[in-house]
Amino acid sequence: MAADVLCRSGELRLGVTGASMLPCLWPGDLLLIRRAQLSEIAPEDLVLFFRQQRFFVHRVLAASDDRLLTQGDGLAIPDPPVTANELLGRVDFILRYGAVSYPAPLGTFGRALAFAVRRSTMFCRILLRLHLVRRRFSRASAAAMPRTEAACPS
Repeated sequence: MAADVLCRSGELRLGVTGASMLPCLWPGDLLLIRRAQLSEIAPEDLVLFFRQQRFFVHRVLAASDDRLLTQGDGLAIPDPPVTANELLGRVDFILRYGAVSYPAPLGTFGRALAFAVRRSTMFCRILLRLHLVRRRFSRASAAAMPRTEAACPS
């Protein structure tokens, strides 16, 4: 159904559920994905593809005319090549804690975190637990803020 929405409207909002893209994407992030062709994809882009009855959002390592080499930032090995038939689109925006950001290559700190996630499941669990605490705190803070009604100009 999500693939149909993307094909019809050209864009899709999809929530992140897995940890394969830590530290770039976190569970609970909302992604805005736009339909894209293989020729429009470049290395470092985040792409959505469908295989084995599942959706994947991974980073492009290399792109050619007929396939992409992708890998999750938190995974140790690359995926099998992604074909044009499997590619659904490219991630244009990430919504996290109410703020919009653009997908970007990992910086030095991000690469270090990704390396640690790849090497240690315990470290990954700790990061996910800290993220969950932060999300709960963020929601509680938002709920506790007083709501004001905007006055309409007369």
